[in-house]
This record gives sequence, C-alpha cells and structure tokens, in this order.
Amino acid sequence: MLHRITGRATKCGPSAISAIAGVPTHEAAAVIRRLFDRPSVNGVFIDELAAALEEFGWVPDYALRHPKYCERRYARLESKWRRIFVGVPFDVRAVTLGTFLDPAPAGTWAISASNHFVAYAAGFVADSGAMFSRKPAFWFRAIPDHDRVTLRRVREAVRFVPVSSAAAHSGPIQQEC
Repeated sequence: MLHRITGRATKCGPSAISAIAGVPTHEAAAVIRRLFDRPSVNGVFIDELAAALEEFGWVPDYALRHPKYCERRYARLESKWRRIFVGVPFDVRAVTLGTFLDPAPAGTWAISASNHFVAYAAGFVADSGAMFSRKPAFWFRAIPDHDRVTLRRVREAVRFVPVSSAAAHSGPIQQEC
C-alpha cells in the first residue's frame, strides 16, 4: 500500500521513498544526503533510493532491467549498488510503463521511467506530481493523465519488501559493519 506523499522536498526520488515508506520527503532527502555526502538532492540513482529505503526498513527482492541499460546501472556508488543488489534476482526485458503496470504486478515497486521515479503498489501509482498525483491514484490506462505516460520506457523497476517479510523469506539479513 502506498502512502500519501508529504513533505517539503519535491523531487521524484524522495517522493517515491515517501510513498513507499510513509515518511516525509524532506526526511527521505536528508537520509540520501547523509548516506551519500550530498549537499542537495536534485535527482537520485537507484542505489541511493534503495539505500534510503533500506534505512526505513525496506529491502529489494526483485528487479527488472532494460537491456540497453544493463551495462550502465546508473548508480552513484558501484560498491553500494553491489552490496544492496548482490543477491537480488532480476530479469532483463524492454517494457513500457503502461505494459508493466497494466497486468497489476504484485508488490511495492519503485520504477525508473524516463529519468523519473514512480511508486506503485496494489494497483495505485504516485510520484512527485510530474506524471501522477502525490496522492496515490488507481492506475487505469483510460485516465488521460495515465494514458499520456504509458509509452515511457522503464529503465529499471525494483520491488521492495519490508525487512520483516524479507527475513521470513530468506533467513537473517546480513549487514556490513
């Protein structure tokens, strides 16, 4: 279930974190600034988004990657990307946002489409307000605002699960000190 996006930060990365974890966007941006030693958050990479969600108790359990972007992962820190995504199974597939969301995939997703992050869960989508509303809205292609973004290319989509669910599926979570 997605949460209503709240907070002062208006960028798509902190907005996706807010929708998934239920924290204000300015807290999500503060975590990214702290973890990656950044003065400001104007855009995020998937490793930054995943690391921040990990801080709020969400870990990735599956990923979908576009074949064109497999070699260049668009990660800020390769070591951080490897630590987070080392055991995460993934598929390589070229797909558009509409094709991905129409069958209503199960789980809570952070989707990178056209250099923009969108949060999706249980048939609802939310983002910073650029493509969709900050309030989770039911995904339906016939809605004009949704139809205009259906052909956006999905670069990467990562399904996240709460830490307690991940521990139940894969045993204890190991963290580096």
